[in-house]
Amino acid sequence: MKSYPDPDGVLSGLGDKVVSGLARAVAKTRRDLAAYRETHSSWVSDSSERGLANWIHDRLWANLCAEFDAQPGVALSDREPTREITVGVNYRLRVKRHRIDGKVSSYATQTALEFYAQGAQQAFPGFEEIRLIAGYDWDADTRSMGDAVLSLRDGEEEVVWLITLPEAGAGTVGVPAQPIRPTGPEPALPTIDLPAAGSGNTKGEVGT
Repeated sequence: MKSYPDPDGVLSGLGDKVVSGLARAVAKTRRDLAAYRETHSSWVSDSSERGLANWIHDRLWANLCAEFDAQPGVALSDREPTREITVGVNYRLRVKRHRIDGKVSSYATQTALEFYAQGAQQAFPGFEEIRLIAGYDWDADTRSMGDAVLSLRDGEEEVVWLITLPEAGAGTVGVPAQPIRPTGPEPALPTIDLPAAGSGNTKGEVGT
């Protein structure tokens, strides 16, 4: 069975400055969106989902660049359409919005599929690359940004874990919320035939 790095180890590896920088960039972008909506409400309401997502992504990337500019050990790569953050030799991040079930959207290009597949490439011990998705929760009904989040997945659809990153200034940066693993709907309880004492069979429901 494949093993995966746990959230605490990943946050420790990234370091408090990176974790808090991700959270601050999302908070700044949330404020940018609020200002955009207040100043140009009709523009926002007329935007397509893809158009608004692109606007948010550009603002988030600009805020990330401001946070990590000249920070040792952190490199940003902007080669449209791919934008990535590398931290040290072990962590590579892309930035996306997360749906309520933890899923993200990508074009199924070969490079995207390779990025999502953990452990697909051989590496010398100590140089293994962990690929992460940073970003934010997205409420599609209200078209609003939620918390900053970080997720690890193995394949685009397989969410291994997803955590909320504490807001900057909350005093808990580096201490994650409990990992969330999106799950499907609960199975229905079975109906089982049980014999009644001293009589014929009757039907009853038993939860297991």
